[in-house]
Amino acid sequence: MTVTLDIPEELAVRLGDRAEGLTREALAVAAVKAGLWSEGELGRFLGMSRFRVWQFLRDQGVDSQYSWEDLQSEREIFRKAAHP
Repeated sequence: MTVTLDIPEELAVRLGDRAEGLTREALAVAAVKAGLWSEGELGRFLGMSRFRVWQFLRDQGVDSQYSWEDLQSEREIFRKAAHP
C-alpha cells in the first residue's frame, strides 16, 4: 500500500529528508496504540529487533504490551523445543 500525504510547503521544507521516516514511525506507533498491530508487526514494519522495538516504544511514551503471560508462553515454547 502506498499512502500519499499533502503537507503545506512551509511545513514540508522543515521536515526535509526526515519526512518519510517520521511518517512511518508515527503510523507504526499509532497502529500499536490503537491495538491494530502487535509489537512484532511493528518490528517487521520498521526493521527492528524486539529489544529495539521496546526501546523505540518507550522513547515514544508507549508502554510495552508484552505481558507475564507472553513470557510464560515463550518459556513453554522454548522448553518444548529444547526437550522434544
